[in-house]
Amino acid sequence: MDNKRGVIIIFALLSTLVLSTFFGALYVNSMGEKQQSDRQINSMRAFWLAEAGLATVKANPGLNSASGTLGGTSYAYNVPTPQAIAGTGNVYWLVTSTGTVTLPNGSSISRTLEATIKTGTADATKFPHAVDTTTDLVIKGSVEINGTTQENDNTINFDNMFGISKATMQAGATHLYTDSNFTAPVDGITWVDVASGNELTISGTLSGSGILVVNGNVHISGTVNFDGIIYVVGTLTMTGTVTATGSIVAESSATADTTVKGNVTITHDTTQVAAALTNVQLLSKQLVAWQEQ
Repeated sequence: MDNKRGVIIIFALLSTLVLSTFFGALYVNSMGEKQQSDRQINSMRAFWLAEAGLATVKANPGLNSASGTLGGTSYAYNVPTPQAIAGTGNVYWLVTSTGTVTLPNGSSISRTLEATIKTGTADATKFPHAVDTTTDLVIKGSVEINGTTQENDNTINFDNMFGISKATMQAGATHLYTDSNFTAPVDGITWVDVASGNELTISGTLSGSGILVVNGNVHISGTVNFDGIIYVVGTLTMTGTVTATGSIVAESSATADTTVKGNVTITHDTTQVAAALTNVQLLSKQLVAWQEQ
């Protein structure tokens, strides 16, 4: 009887050992599969974070570095400043975006994407005049214009000259103002909406560069220094002390003349025009190729 009990006990212990080993192996296998699954999930998260970095650069004005998080500080993307691809005339740019998932144990999983972005083109030859206007050009006082002028020019067309629509320009502007809150800074692309029946008055001292678009009537009566393109969709009057280097365009359906008088010096400069147009060039971006590093 005792022998039978001993056999039963040994059998029970062996069964327990076998079952423990089996369930232990099952647990280890299950944990391994979970870790592998979690790693794959976090790897995909890192991939989509890298995609988010590319999308951010493509959607925002200019071509700048970008960084941010999605869903918490453990999920981040980082994009260094894009680099122009040599020999392409600054039309193609290399963008590198890295998505990183930081795990609770402090380790991380990262994936990096390289993309080629094509920007638009900007043609400085479409701004060949110091002053170009759709109405009569009235010049009085101490005015010096270095370069040609063109009046009653019915070929002026915003979309054709800039290569993008007014809506696209406004949406991508560096600064958005109205006639009631216009102030400095004025650089990159500055868009000013003037309420119907109002006139933007620029008085005092103002320095600016890039592209200044005034969507409405404007009277420049102060001391203004500007390098780049001033584009007025309305009537333009200058009576102050103005030094402008680049090109000035007045597109108006009104019969009111474009008037320049006072102490004004306007110099046509293709270099300043081209520099200003780079701001527009970067508003139009296409993702043409990408690969994972």
